[in-house]
Amino acid sequence: MPRSYPTNSQLVRIQPNTNATETSPHSYSYVSIDAALGLPMFFRLYLLFRCFMYHSHLIRNSATQSLGYLNQVSMNFSFFSRAYINRWPTRCLSSFCILIFFVGSWCLRACSYRSNNEHLSMGDAMWLFSVTFTTVGYGDLYPSTYCSRTVAIIISLIGLFASALLIAVLSQKLSLDRAEKYVHGFVIGIQLAKRYEAQASNTIKFALKLWVLRRKGKTHS
Repeated sequence: MPRSYPTNSQLVRIQPNTNATETSPHSYSYVSIDAALGLPMFFRLYLLFRCFMYHSHLIRNSATQSLGYLNQVSMNFSFFSRAYINRWPTRCLSSFCILIFFVGSWCLRACSYRSNNEHLSMGDAMWLFSVTFTTVGYGDLYPSTYCSRTVAIIISLIGLFASALLIAVLSQKLSLDRAEKYVHGFVIGIQLAKRYEAQASNTIKFALKLWVLRRKGKTHS
């Protein structure tokens, strides 16, 4: 459990006519030492992404570097991330959401407190992250400090970005490629041709029946 710092920051109120003491809740501007020192450490994840980038074949391959230089394409982190998202959209999106889930849950747990000045449990922090990430917001749990509110705003913005990316990935997965569109159009064309032939044959059949009925009517008259 993250430590409360400073230890004497909690105000103690003595109830009148009793010897019981009640701890007042933390102010909105209160930030624990673990949150102040722990949250900036997550910026080190950028080093992990840089490690993946410099060990990628897109960067290590000299032919790719030359081709990018001739076409004035910068082989930087932006190109690396977009190339991998375009190649493995489902895998990249799932890894990103799982990473953000655990990091965001820990940040909310470190910055949020209950009325008794205890940190949220990890399960409650995960639930708060889920309702914030999906922008649902049931209201049973809410950020209690400015630090947790800032984290919640960042999580909601990331959730909107992930939702848009998920819609793009689903639309790409559900759309037909060129060969599938050709086969689908060919099958639809055959079905339409058969339907037109059936309608044409029915028209000729009804016309012949009408002609026969008219001939019979003239004969009887």
